[in-house]
Order: sequence, then structure tokens, then C-alpha cells
Amino acid sequence: MMLSRCKNENIVSLLGFCDDCEEKILVYEYVPNKSLDLYLNSDKLRWIRRLKICIGAARGLAYLHNEVGTQQRVLHRDIKSSNILLDEDWNAKISDFGLSKLGPANQEYTFLYSNPVGTHGYCDPLYAEAGFLTKESDVYSFGVVLFEVLCGRLCFENKDAGQPALIGLVRQSYENNTIEEIVYGSIKEEINPESLQVYAKIAYQCLKMKREERPLMSDVVWALETALSYQEPKSDQDANTYLPTKSPSEVTKPDPGKATHPIDIEEYASSEGGGLLVVTIHEGNDLKGKHPFVILRVGDDIKRTTTMKNNQNPVWKETFKFTLEKPTKAILHLVVCSDARSKKDILGDVDISLADVVKEKQMNNMYNIGNGRIHVELQWERSDLPLKSKPKLLKFMNSVYNLAVS
Repeated sequence: MMLSRCKNENIVSLLGFCDDCEEKILVYEYVPNKSLDLYLNSDKLRWIRRLKICIGAARGLAYLHNEVGTQQRVLHRDIKSSNILLDEDWNAKISDFGLSKLGPANQEYTFLYSNPVGTHGYCDPLYAEAGFLTKESDVYSFGVVLFEVLCGRLCFENKDAGQPALIGLVRQSYENNTIEEIVYGSIKEEINPESLQVYAKIAYQCLKMKREERPLMSDVVWALETALSYQEPKSDQDANTYLPTKSPSEVTKPDPGKATHPIDIEEYASSEGGGLLVVTIHEGNDLKGKHPFVILRVGDDIKRTTTMKNNQNPVWKETFKFTLEKPTKAILHLVVCSDARSKKDILGDVDISLADVVKEKQMNNMYNIGNGRIHVELQWERSDLPLKSKPKLLKFMNSVYNLAVS
């Protein structure tokens, strides 16, 4: 039941189960590129791709730590690189919820007492020693994964290779300002120094011994996205390496030795149910921060409201539009921030699955954000085109394709 409530693009989807004739089987979506741990020391993962994988995994964990359709959050308890799976486009998906626990989400700190479980090297020392489980225990484990990705090696001590334990090494390197010396060699030259600084800082904060000094996963997402913004491909060739996905509408000359078919672009669009998401941020209530504003993100498309002076009952009534090709798999990520002059604080965030919006066509809800709430109206406008009304541009592109074939 817990897994069935977790609907997020960065969580491995539960498709079904079997409980018949003493056969107990869980059926998940197929993730062809297997797990992250297999690629830590692989040249297939350049720095930008590593960053995007970390961002995806962080978004998935932030989703679990927020209320998932109820007043409960999911504490994973076994975050590690082998439990972060990669799909065909190298998108990260958190898996293996066999050790997970549910805890209340309507309080700042969630404490559960349980026998310590997890994997050596990733487990929060405070949880291992005292048995007090919090969402910050997952944050610690994720910090270990971040340094594994940066250093290109697992956290386990490898005595045969003469390698010291990773976490002790990264603590010493960060505190001595020599973190660049332990970066994985194949990516060292391509990392922007500012990107490395932001990335290493948030990863180090995840490993703080005091729980209250560890960041929220929403803070981790924010920092990793900032690290990505500092990093730009050095050339078009690099960009193609980092971002291999091609648009379905790209038309290339076919191989004469292979069977060819015209590219039915409008069929692609209608099969995915593309359209327009209209989001209206109405007002907020009891937001505990000065000059609040809201950041909206769907994929790589980021928008924001104006900054309000009234922090108790701000009224925005601002509308934003997102064009989506795959709405049923998309997530609207809302972050409420406080802009206290030069300092920006995150008051809270929430992930909204757009599959429900597509189904209902319109939703009008209040969402709990930190200690306050915001009123959000969502409307879906489908833009599928029937085959009889093929746009002139699509006709032209198919004509070009057919000309190339002939």
C-alpha cells in the first residue's frame, strides 16, 4: 500500500504483485541501465550526467520525505548507490523499499525507534548507535552517495587496493580544502570549480554528526541544481555526450539498406497526450518567513512568482503555463521561499503528480508547506490533433522525410 502511493518520476514504479500458491512477487518497471554503483568508476558518466543523476535521486528522496497523499512521510533506511537505478535515459529512480518505515510528516522532526538496519558505510552513525530513526538518517546516507559519485568509488574500505575508508577521507579533504585531489580522475578536468564547491559543500553538510545541522532534501536539490547551473558543456560534442536524448521530431536521412517509414510526428504527440498545464498560485496562509515567493518547476522549466511583502497572508493570483509532451509522467515541484533581503530560505516544498491533473482536468487544492499552506489551482488543456487536421508544418516535415527516402 505504501508503494502504491508513491507516484514520482524518480521512484521505481510498482506495477503489481503476486500472492498466490505461496508465490510472493513484486513487479516493478524495467530499468535497463541497472544501478548507479556499477558506473561510479566508468567513463560513461561524465560530470554533467552525474550531476543530473544526483538531482533526480535527490528529488525522489525529497518526495518520500514530504507527505505522500497522507500525513505520513517515507523513511527509506537503505539509501545507497546500488539502490539508485538508471533508466534508458539515465534518469535516476530510487528502489528497494524493503526496509522503509512510515513516520508522521506534520512535525519538523520525525523520530522513530527501531532496531538499526541498513548497509555498513551508508548508515547514519547516530541511528546505528541509538536506534533513533529520522529523515536526517536518509540525508546522511545520501551524502555518502554524493561523495561516491564525485570520487568514483564505493564507500567501503578496500584494503587490497590500499584505499582508506571514503568518508574519513572526504571529511579530511574537505576540511583541508583539498577536495579536488580526491575527485575521480576521468572527470576532474571538466568540473567547473564553482560547481565543485557547491556540490562538495552540500555533500559535506549531509554528513554532519548533528542531525539539526544536516540539510533538508529540498535544500540538497536546490544546491545540486545550482551546481549544475555553474557547469556548462565546453563544446557541442560535449553537450551531445552529456545530453544524448534526441527529439522525436528530428528528421535524419535513412540508411538505404534498412526499411524506412515516414515519421508520424502528430501520432507521437497524441500518444503521449501532450498539452498545456496552467498553474495559478492564489494565496498563502501563515507562511513563517519574510517576503515569501514560490518557485515552480516541471522538468527543466522553472518559473517563479513575485516576492510578497505580506508574509502572513500573501496574495499572488499569478498564472504560469508549462507545455508538456508527457504529462502523465511529469511532476510539478513547488518550493516556497523566504527572501530576507540577501538571504533566501526554503520554507517548504511539495511535489504534485500531474497524472491526477490530466485525469481530473482541473484541481483546486490547498497544500501544506512547512508550517503554512498555499492555494494552488491546476488546469490541464490537452492539445492532441486528429489525423485529419495535420498542421502544415508537420505535413512539410513528413514531405521532407519522404523526399529523402525517395
